[in-house]
Amino acid sequence: MGMVPDLLERLSEDLEVLSLHTRAYLDEFGTLLCYLEGGRGGGTTLLHAPYAEALPVLQALNGLAFRGRVLLALDPSPLSPTLEGLPLTGPTRAPLEHLLRRHRPDRLLLAFPGRGLGRGFPGGKETEEGWRPLGAEGEPLHLRVRSPTGLVYPERRAYPAWESPPLPVDLPEAEGPYLGGVGRALGVPTYGVGLVDLKPSLEALFRLF
Repeated sequence: MGMVPDLLERLSEDLEVLSLHTRAYLDEFGTLLCYLEGGRGGGTTLLHAPYAEALPVLQALNGLAFRGRVLLALDPSPLSPTLEGLPLTGPTRAPLEHLLRRHRPDRLLLAFPGRGLGRGFPGGKETEEGWRPLGAEGEPLHLRVRSPTGLVYPERRAYPAWESPPLPVDLPEAEGPYLGGVGRALGVPTYGVGLVDLKPSLEALFRLF
């Protein structure tokens, strides 16, 4: 549990720096949020990325032209401890669902390891033996996660399949992030965007938005 105050301190330091340049704050789950304003029109794009990837994501956004607003959400949940003592292997559902319900963006982009555009996920679960298809044997892990702010919430490591319509962009397609089903369930147009060559991928997508 000792890492939670350390993580909160790091988030608070980054918040102080970002607040010098843009409107930023920490929410109840410890997600670091930054508002970036673009040209007129275009609506709001929620760009969700792991906090550990903050620097390359911010570098990709630097100087990027877009319309509307980008709400950058840097999610620390993969670094958060669980009360069961098991490490998390990726982001959790509750912080993202909270963001979507509160901010109601026009679209969701989920940064994921890899390259290009993620349009779907076949469904999967994390068991004691590792990640498996949803229909495979083994119960998904039921965890209690302690956020950097001290909030404890449940996480059932089972994630449904999801798929979004194709987009007219010249980007390679890959399996999307498992959390995309959160956005789809709430009716938010959802796509994954790979962290490899992130800037040109964002440029291609923002030309559509």
